[in-house]
Amino acid sequence: MSRRSIERISLGLIAVSMLPAGLQATFTPRSFFTDFPLGRHWIAHIGDVYNEHLTRDVGALFLALIVVTVWAASRGEAVRPVAIAWLVQGALHLLYHIGHLDGFGTADKIGLLGSLVAIPALALVALWANWPRTLDSN
Repeated sequence: MSRRSIERISLGLIAVSMLPAGLQATFTPRSFFTDFPLGRHWIAHIGDVYNEHLTRDVGALFLALIVVTVWAASRGEAVRPVAIAWLVQGALHLLYHIGHLDGFGTADKIGLLGSLVAIPALALVALWANWPRTLDSN
């Protein structure tokens, strides 16, 4: 498999995996807060106060980032900045949740951390796959 294919697949997997959160937070923010993911209550469980505006804004930002991710993956352009954006978002999101695991059962901890590790890991794979071209283009 070519590095170009790997970078495209990595970005595509990020977009596909983040799409449900972006859609649910944007269009059904209360459900996102109380039932995400799939009725597991990961967000409400932390004890945050529901804020419709903030929840919709986060969903809209996810959708906007998904749009540029799909564009980068399909055109092979701007791969590095898009992957870095997901790496920053994913790493900071993961760090927050690592500090807020109290009260979660083992299965939820594994699911939550696994899903959160996936985004920065896929971003790193996309950066690795893009690496030779980024050196040549400077």
